[in-house]
Amino acid sequence: MTVKSKFFIYGFPLILGIIATVLMLRMPSGAQKTPKKEIKTEPAVAPVVMEETKPSEEIMPPEEVEQPPNESEQPEQPEEEKAPEKEEDAPKTMTEEEMRQMFTSRVEQISQNKLWLEFAKRDDALLRCVKAVDAIAAGKRPVEPFDFLKPTTPFSAMKNAAGLLVVAVESIARFQEPADVFASIDTKAAADLFTELEPALNVLFHTLGYPEEITFRDKLTEACTIILETPVMEGEAELEHVAGQLYKYTNPQLEELQPVQKLIMRLGEKNREEIRRKVTDFATILKLYAE
Repeated sequence: MTVKSKFFIYGFPLILGIIATVLMLRMPSGAQKTPKKEIKTEPAVAPVVMEETKPSEEIMPPEEVEQPPNESEQPEQPEEEKAPEKEEDAPKTMTEEEMRQMFTSRVEQISQNKLWLEFAKRDDALLRCVKAVDAIAAGKRPVEPFDFLKPTTPFSAMKNAAGLLVVAVESIARFQEPADVFASIDTKAAADLFTELEPALNVLFHTLGYPEEITFRDKLTEACTIILETPVMEGEAELEHVAGQLYKYTNPQLEELQPVQKLIMRLGEKNREEIRRKVTDFATILKLYAE
């Protein structure tokens, strides 16, 4: 075989393949021919149009819609909140008139003393008692609330058998009537009445300007304490004349006593002992001693 013949058999096809390959690489990607495949198509199906449902309706089988809910499968209902139990009404504080009526209906149980019964007829008798307790608790003499008891004769002194200057018998007698009223009081009846009237007495007490946290019982305790802290002694203490009708105790400790304690000291030994006994009984019944 000649060289020419070999060229056409082997070289020429090789050259054609190289040229074809180069041309294919330079063609744009969209221009490359891809073998056609047979595309199978299915007939178009119209979209299913669902009927519009109301928002409140549920799509479920008819039997489930019509079937009543099973009580055992019902969701647990929230427990109803119980209405707060009505608190018991606070005890109603009696009116001033009701307090007055209770007081006047019980005054004879407390004492039959004539001066006491006259005092109890006053419209402001209870308020005067509250003011007197307030004054005594402060160590003062209850001059204003018991102004009708103010003596008409001045204080006087005299010398006793030992030659000492002491309070005169006439001066002690100036307060004998009020002292007799105090001695005549039934402490148990007075304590019972106080217990019933205590809420109303608190109202009266707070009209004096005290805050709510301070009660009339607090002041009554202080007043009883002041009285019971008055020194106990036999006979009458020695006095010293200062000027005019002014006297003072020669004992510095007695002179430093509160004004109401000095008044009690000048009521005489018998009256002092009776006042102490009554106040002790009253405070014991009501448990007024400060802890």
